[in-house]
Amino acid sequence: SDEKERGVIPAAEDTCHVYKMKKDGRYELVYSFGWYLKKMIDDTREKGATPILVSLTPRNEWPEGKIERRNDSYGKWYREVVKETGVEFLDLHDISADWLQKHCDNKEKAMPYFNHDHTHSSLKGAKMNARNIAVGLKQIHSKLAEFLK
Repeated sequence: SDEKERGVIPAAEDTCHVYKMKKDGRYELVYSFGWYLKKMIDDTREKGATPILVSLTPRNEWPEGKIERRNDSYGKWYREVVKETGVEFLDLHDISADWLQKHCDNKEKAMPYFNHDHTHSSLKGAKMNARNIAVGLKQIHSKLAEFLK
């Protein structure tokens, strides 16, 4: 039995594990973060669509006066999946982190962009992230960029 109930295994490689859930004793097959990303990419391509992988948004954590860059875990795993699959990648994490660093400069000033915690966006933060998705689509020369105002 694992102490933490998992929705995902923190890794990019294809792996899975059976976990016993503490709340109800049932067993659940859980896959890695990378496996789930690749599954969504494959499912999208099977439908004839073109997937664009968009990274997670940054958290409102400012170690040493700079907004946190999570390129050692999720950021790394995204890049590994992009390399393996050749999917288009929009790095919203870095685009929004750059924006927050430039316009807020610290955790307190960035708080209006987060919903009472360091992870979830407020409405203001969601709008900032949406604008940054538009910026990112232009940066990666996505065909979707031509539909932006």
